[in-house]
Amino acid sequence: MIIREADLDIDALAITEGAHKFAKKMALGHLVADDFMVPFSKIATLDGAKIIVAEHKGNVVGGIGMYIAPYIWNNSLFVADELFWWVDEGAPFRTAKLLFDEAMKEADKKNAIPMFKALQDSPDGVDKIYRKHNMKPIETVYTRASLWQ
Repeated sequence: MIIREADLDIDALAITEGAHKFAKKMALGHLVADDFMVPFSKIATLDGAKIIVAEHKGNVVGGIGMYIAPYIWNNSLFVADELFWWVDEGAPFRTAKLLFDEAMKEADKKNAIPMFKALQDSPDGVDKIYRKHNMKPIETVYTRASLWQ
């Protein structure tokens, strides 16, 4: 398996298909646009966006995206904010861990504080990976978004 920076000219379709499929299964999946390419292309081309993919046997089987920018409450600090993180069901074992490890290396290169999310219905392994990287939960987000169906 190869973990590498995404080449949007080659990888955009695979990334959007994988991320869209994953996002639709999550608790707020009904809010995710059916035409996922539009929001993805806007996000992926932002200055500070960093997308890493896992490639296995010539296919993209996972991706992690983050946005590295000044922290809103202290612009002398940088944060690496998770945009998305997905892995195909048939991807090799450890794909998620390898993607996350590479994302943390990128955040460290930019001296950015990682601020990643775990949804209420995220797999248990997400919390385990975060904690292994000395991350701790700091916030719970409340929403009425389920009212918009």
